[in-house]
Amino acid sequence: MELFFSNEIFETHLFLKIEESGHCIKVLRKTNGDVIKVIDGKGNLYEGPIEIENKNKPVKVHILSKTHFEASKFQSRFHLVIAPTKNADRMEWMVEKAVEMGIASITFVHCEHSERTNLRLDRIEKIAIAALKQSQQYWLPKITIPIPFKNYLEQFPADENSFIAHCEDGEKTEFGANLTKDFCRILIGPEGDFSESEIELALAAGYKPVSLGASRLRTETAALYACAVYRSMLT
Repeated sequence: MELFFSNEIFETHLFLKIEESGHCIKVLRKTNGDVIKVIDGKGNLYEGPIEIENKNKPVKVHILSKTHFEASKFQSRFHLVIAPTKNADRMEWMVEKAVEMGIASITFVHCEHSERTNLRLDRIEKIAIAALKQSQQYWLPKITIPIPFKNYLEQFPADENSFIAHCEDGEKTEFGANLTKDFCRILIGPEGDFSESEIELALAAGYKPVSLGASRLRTETAALYACAVYRSMLT
C-alpha cells in the first residue's frame, strides 16, 4: 500500500506538500483522477482522487473516505528521552528505526557531556514521516528539539515507570524486570554518559536506575534496545 502524508487537511479536500506532490506525479506517475491514500500522523487515513492543476503546485486530493485508527499500546505509552550523539547520522538512523517500531514520543535533551546540542528538527521530522509511511503506520510520534536535561526533569517529574539508564556503578534493576503496561519513560545519556550530578538529579526526581545488559551500548543502540524490550512486553 502506497501512502502519502499531509498536514494540510480540510473538510472536503487536502493538499500534498511540494516534495510529496513531486514524488506522486514525477516518480509514481500519478495522473488526474487516480485514487491515493494519505495519512496525517494523527491516526487518520484519507482516500480520494487527485487533482493536478500544475506540476509545480501542490497536488489536491478530494476526500472520499476517512478512517481513524487508534494508537497501539506502544505508540501511546513509550516515551524516549535521549541526548543527541555527536554524529547526527546516528540519531537520524535511531529515529527512523524507533518510528518503524512505533513510539509515542522522542524528546532530545542536552547534558553536561553532550557534544551536540542542536539538531535539524525539519530533517528529523522528514525522516520520521518517511519511516511512518514505509512501515504503514498512522501515528507520528511527537519529537521535541533539545532542551536542558535539568529543565526536562523539572517539567516531567517521574512516575512509577520512569527510568534512567547510565553506566556508573550502583544498584540497578534490569530494564524490563518491573515494567507495567501502563506507561514507560526512559532517559538515555550521550556518548560520555550522564554526569554524576545529572544522575543524582534524576534519582532525586524519582527516576529509577536500570541496566540494559552486560554490554556497554552506544547511545542509539541503548535507545532501540529499550524500545524493543518494552514493545515485546506488550505483544
